[in-house]
Amino acid sequence: MGKSTKVTYTYANEDEQKKVSQLEEFLFGAGSAANKLLMGQDGAGSITELVRQAELSPADDDKADEGDDDLLFFEDRGGDDAERQQEAAGPGPGSLKLQQQEQQAGKGSRKRKPIWSDRADEAAIVQIATAARLRKLRQHKNQTQLSGAEYAAALRRQHAALHPRTSWAISNRAAAAWHKAGAAAAEIDDLREPDEDTAEQLLLSGSGSLLGGNSGGRGGLLAPGVLELSRLRDANGASPSEAVVQAMQFHPNGQLMLTAGFDKRLKLFQVDGLRNPLVQSLYLQDCPIHTAAFAAGGNIVVAAGRRPCYYIADLHTGQLERVVTPPSMHHQGPANRNNSSSNQSSGSSTGSKGRSNSSKGSGSKSSGGMKSCESFAASSDPSRPWVAFLGDAGHIGLVSLRSRTPVGTLKMNGSARAATFSRDGSLLFTAGSDGVLYTWDLRSQRCLHQQRDEGAIGCSSLAVSPDGSYLATGSPSGVVNVYKRPAGLLRQITAASLQTCNGDQGGVLQAVDRQDSFGIQQAAALPLKALMNLTTTIDTLAFNHDSQLLLLGSRLKKDSLRLVHLPSLTVYSNWPTSRSPLQYVHSAAFSPHSGFLSIGNAKGRALLYRLHHFPEV
Repeated sequence: MGKSTKVTYTYANEDEQKKVSQLEEFLFGAGSAANKLLMGQDGAGSITELVRQAELSPADDDKADEGDDDLLFFEDRGGDDAERQQEAAGPGPGSLKLQQQEQQAGKGSRKRKPIWSDRADEAAIVQIATAARLRKLRQHKNQTQLSGAEYAAALRRQHAALHPRTSWAISNRAAAAWHKAGAAAAEIDDLREPDEDTAEQLLLSGSGSLLGGNSGGRGGLLAPGVLELSRLRDANGASPSEAVVQAMQFHPNGQLMLTAGFDKRLKLFQVDGLRNPLVQSLYLQDCPIHTAAFAAGGNIVVAAGRRPCYYIADLHTGQLERVVTPPSMHHQGPANRNNSSSNQSSGSSTGSKGRSNSSKGSGSKSSGGMKSCESFAASSDPSRPWVAFLGDAGHIGLVSLRSRTPVGTLKMNGSARAATFSRDGSLLFTAGSDGVLYTWDLRSQRCLHQQRDEGAIGCSSLAVSPDGSYLATGSPSGVVNVYKRPAGLLRQITAASLQTCNGDQGGVLQAVDRQDSFGIQQAAALPLKALMNLTTTIDTLAFNHDSQLLLLGSRLKKDSLRLVHLPSLTVYSNWPTSRSPLQYVHSAAFSPHSGFLSIGNAKGRALLYRLHHFPEV
């Protein structure tokens, strides 16, 4: 048998050696041959000695371990008396019962700590008054420093205020216990009605049920003050624009979004918030695009620039059609302009027959007032596929997208600056440089309502909420007036409310001021609120689908964009921030269910944000 190697263990201190000895005695028993060999006692340091001791007779082995057997075994002679004696003496070392007790005691005393907890952080002192980005964590202005625990708690509060939907990590056992306790409390609440004090405490403890119903705040009434949103990949990230994003709009189905700009390209993207791939790109060779919009229920796209023509893109066939406006819609001559000025009246409208009569009387071949098609408004209702082009001297040309021909001309005082259709396409709202708002009935092409914009000498933008309850106007001074729509405008128009003016008017129809009809209101209606958060010309106004949000923006100043909570008429203070990459905002749009908000800027990017309050996009 070959020469064996002696195994020697060294320990850093006596405590470690004592712990190892206790562990070996617990596993192998005191005085065993294995223990003597491992510990090097009595010179037993080889494998040969271990084998020799293992081959000892049972009698010798019993004599060697006689003291240990008394602790490891007992003889059952007295039945219950013996059991009582064992219970009184307790379990012996190495017994299964002792091991179970030690495991249970270890489970009870061991407590899991978060991996991010550090004792050094608790003793740290953070100066929050010197750093500008930490001053928002102060509870009062005299507070200059925080301890480590207070600093961590302040960061948690700030994060919860900006991102209410996030939560902190907890163990599975704690989460199960929390859900079980919540379910039990819900069952108790269902079985018995809380008393008055308990009901008042539950009501004052939170407003989630009032704001969001059963959905926990999602899809219900929107809360003011703080808006929860997160930024996603740019909507046109797959193919950014090479120029300013002049126009953008979501398709009614919520899956497509169009962008257009001075790079002469009309692009369609499939917006999913992750990849946003490019679906189609159309190039308009001779037309930098100023305005583009979906029309006729989203079946076609209308795009126009500073040209006497416009383009129609059919989404089903993928064809692009160039339509030249007829001579009757072109810019009128000086003679006809003077004649129209003499016939100018409040809320007048000229039909096809009226245009021919006035043209014969004036001796001019044109009665329009439009040099280009760059400014227009399109109806999204498929049953009324109309487009209203804004011309000079208050002329507004109506064109049918079915026949590609003009169907009428509206005439307002001043110059037409903004226009928008109602949701069903039956009404047209216009505003001009004289600060007067007009409401037109397109079925009869007559003016239904006229009012002056309070405090404004001109109007630069106009928007109507989808439900027709709000009307917002933007002015060159940066003031946005929010009006409550008159209930009378929703009634059906009657023949008695209108009067045809004969004689020198040449077939021009004029609204009559009557108490029982849709007369002209000379007195200015007071707005619900005048928003003065911006100081430059308002050129972007947009309502969301349920009329709870209003977006207002200006392209003349960097980061000039605000979101307004309409029920309270307050501006959200948490967004946009100084770090939001808005740049110069030129366009903006909400998705059909307000889940997405897209913003086009001067760098050719279409920023995309997810509004978490709205579950659908």
